[in-house]
Amino acid sequence: MAGCELPVGTCPDMCPAAERAEREKERRLHRFEVAPGGRSDPPRADPERAVKEYKRPAAGSMEALHEVLQLPDALRSCPALRRALAVDSAFREGNTARLFRLLRILPYLQSCAVRCHVGRARRGALARLARALSTPKGQTLPLGFVVHLLALDGPEEARDLCQAHGLPLDGQERVVFLRGRYTEEGLPPAGTCKVLVGSKLAGRTLEEVVMAEEEDEGVDRPMSPA
Repeated sequence: MAGCELPVGTCPDMCPAAERAEREKERRLHRFEVAPGGRSDPPRADPERAVKEYKRPAAGSMEALHEVLQLPDALRSCPALRRALAVDSAFREGNTARLFRLLRILPYLQSCAVRCHVGRARRGALARLARALSTPKGQTLPLGFVVHLLALDGPEEARDLCQAHGLPLDGQERVVFLRGRYTEEGLPPAGTCKVLVGSKLAGRTLEEVVMAEEEDEGVDRPMSPA
C-alpha cells in the first residue's frame, strides 16, 4: 500500500555468541568461520561468518533453557491441565484407585480423550492384582469390588474382562486368582465406558458440552458481532 513501510527483518548474529564460544573451546569451527588473520589458539570465530550448527531438539537435554521448558504459572494453575497431569501421574505410577477416582470426575471432553487408554489401564490393574493375590489354591475378590475399582459398567463387563485374562469366577461371584492362570492376549478389551464417558453427556449436544466446559474453565471467547 502507498505510504506504508514494509517490515524488514534483521539477523544480527547467524550464530549465537554462546555457541560460538563453545565451538571455539571445542575446536569445532569450519575454516571459513574463523576470523581472518587470526593465529590464536584455539582459533577465534568471526561473528560475521560463523553459522549456527544444526542440532536435533531435545527437551530432555541439560542444555535446554529452563525458562523455555517451564510452563507459565497461569497455564500450570489451569484446572484442566492440573487434572490432566494428575491423571497422567496416576497412570504412570500404576495407582489404580487414584486413577479411576480421577477418571470418574473428569468432564466429558477430557473423558473422551482418555477413553482409548482405559483398556490398557484396566489390564495393568488386573495384572498387578494377579501378581499380588495369585496362589496355588487361589485367593478371591468380590466381583463387585472389581467393578468399583476399575469403574466398569456392571458385573457382566467385569466377568468378560476377567475371563478374557484367564481369571475364573467361583459360584459366589468372586474372581479367583490362581497362580499361572493370568494371561494377556491381543489388545485389551475397550469396554463400553458408560460410567466413565457416556453418562457424562447427559442428553446434551456436543455444542452444549463444549460451551459449558469452557464456561467452567473460564475460557475467554471472542464476542459475537452485534
